[in-house]
Amino acid sequence: MADQFLTVLNMSLTASYVILFIILVRLPLKKTPKVISYALWSAAAFRLLCPVSFESVLSLVPRAVSPVSQNIAGQQTTRIGGGISAAHSLQATTAAASVNPSQVCAQIGSYIWLAGIAAMLIYSVVSTLILKKNLKNARCIESNLYEANNLKTPFVLGLFRPKIMIPSGLSTEEKSYIIRHEQTHIRRFDHVVKLLAYLILSIHWFNPLVWIAFVLMSTDMELSCDERVLKEMGGEIKKAYSMSLLSLATEKRMISGSALAFGEGNVRARIKNVLNYKKPAFWSVVIAVVAVIGIGVGLVANPRINAAGKSSTAVSNAVQDIYRYRTQYVGDNSKVANISYRLQMPKSLTHTGIELYTSKAPYSLNIVYKTTPAVRASFSKDENQTVFDQNAILMFALIKNADSVRFVINDGKQDLIIKRTRDWANKKMAKDVWESSSTVEKFTALYQEIFVSTKK
Repeated sequence: MADQFLTVLNMSLTASYVILFIILVRLPLKKTPKVISYALWSAAAFRLLCPVSFESVLSLVPRAVSPVSQNIAGQQTTRIGGGISAAHSLQATTAAASVNPSQVCAQIGSYIWLAGIAAMLIYSVVSTLILKKNLKNARCIESNLYEANNLKTPFVLGLFRPKIMIPSGLSTEEKSYIIRHEQTHIRRFDHVVKLLAYLILSIHWFNPLVWIAFVLMSTDMELSCDERVLKEMGGEIKKAYSMSLLSLATEKRMISGSALAFGEGNVRARIKNVLNYKKPAFWSVVIAVVAVIGIGVGLVANPRINAAGKSSTAVSNAVQDIYRYRTQYVGDNSKVANISYRLQMPKSLTHTGIELYTSKAPYSLNIVYKTTPAVRASFSKDENQTVFDQNAILMFALIKNADSVRFVINDGKQDLIIKRTRDWANKKMAKDVWESSSTVEKFTALYQEIFVSTKK
C-alpha cells in the first residue's frame, strides 16, 4: 500500500503544477465561453487519475515535476525476502540497518491517506441518505422533476436516473429557467462529472490545490451551464434569468452536499456572468478552442527524455534521472525499483520486477527479466555479460548497503542467474563506488568511466 500511496503523491505533485497553470490560464479566458475553461480541467483530472502518459516535445510540464515512475506502475512488481509482497515490507525488513526511515513514514502515511478516503466516502454516502430522507415528501410534477417545500436551492440528485429537485412556490417564468438549467446539466452529464471530481478529490484529499480545483471546476461548470441556457433561450432573458438566480440566493453556500447531489452555488458570480454575457465572435471562439486544445495536450504530455548514450546531453539526462533515487538502503523498495527500471538493458529483456532480501546481512536484491530461450542462452556466455557488469556497478554506486546483485533472466522454463558483489565492483573500478557517487558530478564521471572500464 505504501507504493500506491507514493504513486498518488507523485501524481498529485505533477497535477499541482497543472492546476496552477490552469488557474493562470483562466485569467485571459475570462471573456471566452466558460465551457472552454471548464473543459481544461480535464487535463488536471487526467494527471490526478492516470500515472502514465505519452512523451512530447510540446509538453508544458517541467521534468522536475513530471511523473518519475510513469512506466513502473502496472508493469513491475516488488517483492521482499523473495516471496513477500511489498505491502508486507515492514515485517520482512527487521534489520534496522536495511530499512530506510522514509519507508516507515510512507507506510504510516498510506494508512492516514486511506483513512481520509474512507472519511470522504462515508460523508458522501451518509449525506446522500440524509438528503433523500429530508426529501421523502417531495412531489413529482412530471417525469424526473420534483418539487419540495423545504428547499431553498434547486439541484440534481442521482446518477443513473437523475432527478431535478426544485423549491416550491416558484413562478412559471422562474421554473422555466431553472428547469432548463438543470436539464442542461443532465444533458451534458455534469452530474457524472461532479461525481468523478468528488472521487478524485477523495483520493487526493490531502492536496489543498485539488480542493481549489474542485471549487473552480464547479464554478466553471455552473457558469458554462448558464451560458448554454442563454444561448438556447436568447440573450434578452438575461435580466429575468439573473432575477431568478437572485431569488434563490441563500447565505449557506452548498459546495458538495454529497457526491450525487450538487446545488447552485456562487450566485453572485453567476449573476454577474449572466448580465455580462455576450455572444462571442466566431473567430475568437475558434482561436480560444485551438489554444486550449494545445494547452491541454501540453499539460497531459510528459517532457521527452532522450535515450542515454546518444549525446553528452542524453548522458546527463540519464544520470540526473537515475541519481535522484540514490539511497542507503536496499529496503527502500520504491527507490530501488526506480533505479532498477532505469538501467540501460537490451530490448530483448523485459523488466518484470525486483526481489529484495533485507531481513539480515548480507543484503541483496534480484532484478528479474523475462526473455526467450535463445536470448537467455546467449547471456550465459561471459563475453555477453558486459551490460550486467555495468549495471551491477551502477546499483552498488546508488545503493549503499547492497552487498550483492543478481540478474535473473527467465525464459519461461528456467532461470539464468548472473551475480555480482560489491567487492567485485570496487575491485573492478579500483575505488569505492558508493563514495565515488557522493555528488551528481562525481556520479557523472563514474557513470562514464564504468562504460570504459567494463569493456572486455
